[in-house]
Amino acid sequence: MQQLIEQIRGRLQRSAYVNEAAISHGVVMPIINALGWDTADPQQVVPEFPISGGRVDFALFGLGHKPAVFIEVKSVGRAVAGDRQLFEYCFHQGVPLCILTDGREWSFYLPGGLGSYEERRVYRLQIDDREPAKCEQMLVRYLSRDRVRDQSAFEDAQRDHRDAARKREATEILPRAWRELTAEAHDQLLEALTDKTEALCGYKPAQDEVIRFVRGLVPARSLHGGSTAMPSPPTPELTLPHSRDPVVAIPESSSTVSPDKSVAYALWGQRCVAPNASVALVEILRALVTGHENRLPELARAVSGTKINHIGRSPQEINPAKPHLARAVEISPGWSVGLNISNKTKMNIIRTVCEILSRRMPDDVEVHLPNVD
Repeated sequence: MQQLIEQIRGRLQRSAYVNEAAISHGVVMPIINALGWDTADPQQVVPEFPISGGRVDFALFGLGHKPAVFIEVKSVGRAVAGDRQLFEYCFHQGVPLCILTDGREWSFYLPGGLGSYEERRVYRLQIDDREPAKCEQMLVRYLSRDRVRDQSAFEDAQRDHRDAARKREATEILPRAWRELTAEAHDQLLEALTDKTEALCGYKPAQDEVIRFVRGLVPARSLHGGSTAMPSPPTPELTLPHSRDPVVAIPESSSTVSPDKSVAYALWGQRCVAPNASVALVEILRALVTGHENRLPELARAVSGTKINHIGRSPQEINPAKPHLARAVEISPGWSVGLNISNKTKMNIIRTVCEILSRRMPDDVEVHLPNVD
């Protein structure tokens, strides 16, 4: 399996798969065959499976006469275009697991889950970004014939879906927890902050100064004075270009976020405030590229500089000469932006991305970064 994945990765890099048929015959069928499915046996695998109102590219039969898995294939870069169609197929047939793939990206869904299409996604695997061993592990977990037949694939998918939902809920509650923690001036927080300050400079700050600082971490104000979501607390630098989990954007410095560095911006009329320009850049890019993930290679090329590429798949790709200085933060699965740049460059990146994605400034996106004309 791992050797097959390596071969597919090489062909993807050469853009050898020119259409959906090439993906179906050159990627999907070899992979499901390696997972124990006999692609020549119509009792196991049925291409172009007919359903009411259309056809699904592949139906896999585990036990009985009802399909257990649907696989919908798109051409490379168009995986996001098939969610609605695939879900409608699965709902009508009562299929417990469905997969949307463009050969490079494999998205595993529970059609019967709660929430939006994105929230019903159990796992997203990009086989040209992950190690072959990890690719094999996840493909076997959800798609091997033995695990589909004994139902363990579905059980694990349901368990993973519940875990992902809990993680999303915990992430959403973080601003409230931080707000309440700072408002209450929690003793452990004060003690930890005091000790860290003393460790950094050798002097212990007065307790009233620590309390005043913590209570000053209140919700910022929007452009019109309305209260907005609580900014994230300072975090250490993160370089996680391949992480599936949400990444907290890093602040401008490794110490505290000064209030005078806050950046107000608006996306499609919704007013927001970021604690600094780096956080603003990450939040704006994440919002802009959502639904346009297939255009990230084009965006990366458009914003690249003479020595730094700014957007890439790894710190090495962003800053080839000095990857440790990239300060890369993920804006979309597998894609990161480097933050070790001036506010003028950040503004140019936002303008370029807006232009390519046909977003108007300031109608759709309004932002003014400090020290930028």
